[in-house]
Amino acid sequence: MPKSMRRGRAWPDAGAASLRGLQCLKVDVLGYNERMPTRRFSELAETAADRFGLVTVDDAREVGYEPKTLVKLAGRGQLERVSRGVYRVPFMPGGAMQAYMAAALWPQGVHGVLTHDTALDLWDVSDVNPAKIHITVPRGHRPQRAIPRAYVIHREDLDPAEVTAIEGVPVVKLARALRQCAQEHLGRDLLEQSVRHGRARGLLSAQEHETLVRELGLEGVSGRA
Repeated sequence: MPKSMRRGRAWPDAGAASLRGLQCLKVDVLGYNERMPTRRFSELAETAADRFGLVTVDDAREVGYEPKTLVKLAGRGQLERVSRGVYRVPFMPGGAMQAYMAAALWPQGVHGVLTHDTALDLWDVSDVNPAKIHITVPRGHRPQRAIPRAYVIHREDLDPAEVTAIEGVPVVKLARALRQCAQEHLGRDLLEQSVRHGRARGLLSAQEHETLVRELGLEGVSGRA
């Protein structure tokens, strides 16, 4: 996971002079020359460092960029468009988790959480191999744009206590993912495997294991991997 870079950190005195020079750099962003402080892009990059190189239009607004500015920056190669509203800082490594983070960031105005068999896959407790990334948004949220083919959107008001993160990517806890997968009729063998490995790895408590075995009709499934 990228090393955390905290916003609001003081800049080193040794680089102050060179930073002031860079801040005066004129660049053509909106079709005319604008004095754009490089500090602004640095702040955006700090956010990206915690998200596998990714930022959203909402992140950009927080540092003073308008959405159309991101389009211009992408045209200049300073950013790469991942999907509508999500961009990548090219010089930052992405890694295997970048696609999952991009999916969680895709819903605008709300927090996306990875759920169902995508969450099961992230917990690495079974041989499940999802064809698409499942994202859950609040029940009242309605995306005002086409949903990418690689995503499946679910609408549900999740209990915050059932949500956690894996390397910074929002994901439901294993017990909730198993219940979701059971509702979507995931095969019994994969459910059994997930419950067994989840308990063996400490991802399910003894009580959660017992309750899931009963709820999902998995009698006889032990907590040994």
